[in-house]
Amino acid sequence: MLQAACEVVPGGVPAGGRPLLSNGNAPLYFERGSGCRIWDVDGNEYVDYILAYGAVLLGYAHPVVDEAADREVANGMLLSMNHPLHARFLQAVLRRFPAADMGYFMKTGSEATTAAVRLARLYTSRYKVVRCGFHGWHDWCFPDDGSTPAGMAEQVLPLHDITPLGLELLLSQNLNQVAAVIVAPEMVMPLNRDAINSLIETAHAHGALFILDEIKTGFRTLTGSVQTFLNVRPDMTTLSKGLGNGWPVSTVIGRKEIMHAGRSIHLSATYHGDTTGMAAALANLEILDRENVPAHVWQLGTRLIEGLNLIAKRHHVPARAYGEPVPSMPFMAFSHPSRDINDQLINVFYARMYQCGVLLHPHHLWYISFAHTEHDIDTTLAFADMAMAEARAAVL
Repeated sequence: MLQAACEVVPGGVPAGGRPLLSNGNAPLYFERGSGCRIWDVDGNEYVDYILAYGAVLLGYAHPVVDEAADREVANGMLLSMNHPLHARFLQAVLRRFPAADMGYFMKTGSEATTAAVRLARLYTSRYKVVRCGFHGWHDWCFPDDGSTPAGMAEQVLPLHDITPLGLELLLSQNLNQVAAVIVAPEMVMPLNRDAINSLIETAHAHGALFILDEIKTGFRTLTGSVQTFLNVRPDMTTLSKGLGNGWPVSTVIGRKEIMHAGRSIHLSATYHGDTTGMAAALANLEILDRENVPAHVWQLGTRLIEGLNLIAKRHHVPARAYGEPVPSMPFMAFSHPSRDINDQLINVFYARMYQCGVLLHPHHLWYISFAHTEHDIDTTLAFADMAMAEARAAVL
């Protein structure tokens, strides 16, 4: 399948579908998913912790969510003008974010973050942006990859020192030129209220807006978001991934006066009015509230992290599991000082996990879904114990 794809897709696969391991000992093509399980084209079953890079929160093919979207398909999900669901969708989202008054609906996370940046530029009459984290694939997200117009790198400033002092220095070097600071919470570790609030206060002291990019963390954090969990108030927030449980939907929300600025610019696209993702999101949000999904994924993530750390310690392997930045978004990093040995540890450990039917990403944070159970976590830990022992025996 990969060979055939190389004939029609540059590189054979999109970036998100690249092989998990360089040695080829990892599954590549999948054909169906249900709950927290996924099946590859060879018929192998896996407990999945990648979950379409976080787009699935309740579990694959959730019947209630999918039925809600299917009803919109049957009614002609993309109509010529406005639909009552448009406002209902935003109302349901805004109720969960006290700092926001209004919003725009879109389809992808990249669209939401780009819209937030454009709104900030218009509202402040400034053009530079400070970014911290992954915010999508549009020009401003990758200003120096060789594909963007000249001058873009001077307009988009990466924040490497994720501290108030580091931000203060960057803003002072670009005095009265920065429209917004956009931060993905998973970049702030350890995550705490003072850390985020200090970044917000520093941005505001320089007349810049603060955008919290909760594309990944939204609906996975206790209380539903990082900002409600920490009681912080960003000027704008971007949401997607867990919002639609696999159906494409996103939004940028924020203070009324900032959102109103968007009336004079074009933030809509042909498919933004599609109601399938909004219907899916409404059904998803109802389930999140009724079943307290954030608490479930938080608790299971904590169980997985604690178990992996005990395993690494027992086998004397330089590895540490942690939440990136919260337990429902776990990851385990190997840290041997030799890069070659570290890569070998990664290859042996993950290849063995795939053979055991556990799908983990070696270089990207993982996700817990509502469909995962304590039994899934315990089974994963039992396989991880075996895989860690094999990694140590083979490499160290």
